[in-house]
Amino acid sequence: MNTKIINYSQCWEDPNILLEALSIHPNDNVLSITSGGDNTLALLIASPQKIVSIDKNVAQNYLLELKIAAARSLPYDEYLEFLGVVGSGRRSALFQKVHSSLPRAAGEWWSTHMSLIKRGVIHCGRFERFTNWFARYILPLIHNKKTINKLLSFNNIEEQRTFYRDRWNSRRWKFFLGFFSSRLILGRFARQPGMFMYAEKQAVGDVYRQRLERHLTSVPIAGNFFLHYRLTGQYGDALPLYLQENGHSRLRKVPESTLSISTNDLLSYLHSVPDNTFSRFNLSDIFEALSPEDNDASWREIIRTAKPGAVIAYWNNLVRRSYPVQQSSLIKTNESLLRDLQAKDRVFFYDSFRAHTILK
Repeated sequence: MNTKIINYSQCWEDPNILLEALSIHPNDNVLSITSGGDNTLALLIASPQKIVSIDKNVAQNYLLELKIAAARSLPYDEYLEFLGVVGSGRRSALFQKVHSSLPRAAGEWWSTHMSLIKRGVIHCGRFERFTNWFARYILPLIHNKKTINKLLSFNNIEEQRTFYRDRWNSRRWKFFLGFFSSRLILGRFARQPGMFMYAEKQAVGDVYRQRLERHLTSVPIAGNFFLHYRLTGQYGDALPLYLQENGHSRLRKVPESTLSISTNDLLSYLHSVPDNTFSRFNLSDIFEALSPEDNDASWREIIRTAKPGAVIAYWNNLVRRSYPVQQSSLIKTNESLLRDLQAKDRVFFYDSFRAHTILK
């Protein structure tokens, strides 16, 4: 992993189902994977007692620190402008207002990466740059703007399904989506190559095309800012929780001591943590790039550091990971709840959403 660049400037896991699965309470201590920072901020808005956000890429942690510093330093309109939700020609000036609220190391890093500030930092990740390139240059070769906007306008799932099958799902769409979702293209331009290390030798482009088809014919598009961004490079009318006005207001009121940030990989960090520390875990798709041995070692540490009744939430993408079978007696899973949550997941490219309760 290149720890000098931002790989993800947004989180591509649905915070709504994460929050429903974790059901945050005021006395919760939460461990969260940083990634783009969005879901750590969504959890912070839910008002737990404490959050530790970790990422082995220090640039991802600097991004989280920038987003929360912007919330604390800027009024709502300038907050959206600075981060890139709306257009701006004065982000460098707005950064001067934010800079004093940043930790020293983060402030120095961002001061040497002003091109990312000027772009709008929600667009600066490797994955987001690829997504924007596809929306700007490739999608117009498949569908015109009127057709794209029509797909994004549906509130009725039956009408959406019919439009997708009759108008959207052309041979050109299937070809371009499959090609630009292939292992080769994603590994070279969008995702970290290591994320495919343990994936089966399958046609990744076909897998993602089929998942998107299921999604577009079963999950309403209305309010899906993830899909809106994938197709247009902007969120549209719906926004992630931390970018909503109420979320901005609540972030400004969160005591600074509630959030601590650590640059470390999951297993190394957990080795440093006492038994029975965390009651909630947001682990993103962290297991995707782990070897089977590191996966099992991580689960042993998760269970050790989890409080009785702790809830662990994560996503599987191309690699189906779970806890070691030897730990089954310590794990409880509500499959009915997970089916309901996965049916509502607004992000199409995951195989499954998983959540487990620790029995101690």
